[in-house]
Amino acid sequence: MSNIKNTQLIARRMSAPLYLVTLALLILLGSCHKDDSPAPEQARLNVKVKSDSDQYDAVYLEIQQLWTRTSTGGGKINANKRLNILEVQKDSIIAGGHVPHGTLQEVMLKVSATGNQIVRNGSSYPVETPQGQYIAINIPGDKLLMPNETHALMLDIDLSDFIEETDNAKFAINPSITAVLD
Repeated sequence: MSNIKNTQLIARRMSAPLYLVTLALLILLGSCHKDDSPAPEQARLNVKVKSDSDQYDAVYLEIQQLWTRTSTGGGKINANKRLNILEVQKDSIIAGGHVPHGTLQEVMLKVSATGNQIVRNGSSYPVETPQGQYIAINIPGDKLLMPNETHALMLDIDLSDFIEETDNAKFAINPSITAVLD
């Protein structure tokens, strides 16, 4: 009989710490949750593009990401898409994401080293990218990205300046675009 009492006493003594450990784990796991919402100091930036050309049938760009630097930090928006920029509607968002708020100091567009091409008179030509594959985006004036607000960055691509024809019918991207921030 004493063995049964000892076993019950040992079980009660072990169950209290086990109960506390289980309770602590449940509280810890219950407090963990995935939160995809942006930090409160972030701004939403939607990227749009407009272009016009009568000299090309198509202009394909392999856009990888948009990189930003503001007075409060750097951020990037992944795009990872191939676009014929002549077919993109003016109000179409080509990329969007959250970036640090503050005064916009620098914006760069990263394109793939391969896959960029133009089509002219039915013939396709590869387009060489700038070294490092980054294209500077010039935004006139001081532009402020407000926290918790959505902003639109309209890339205004003048294809007569953006695509340069080099020797031997080769084409290259001019590493600079003008943009407007709304």
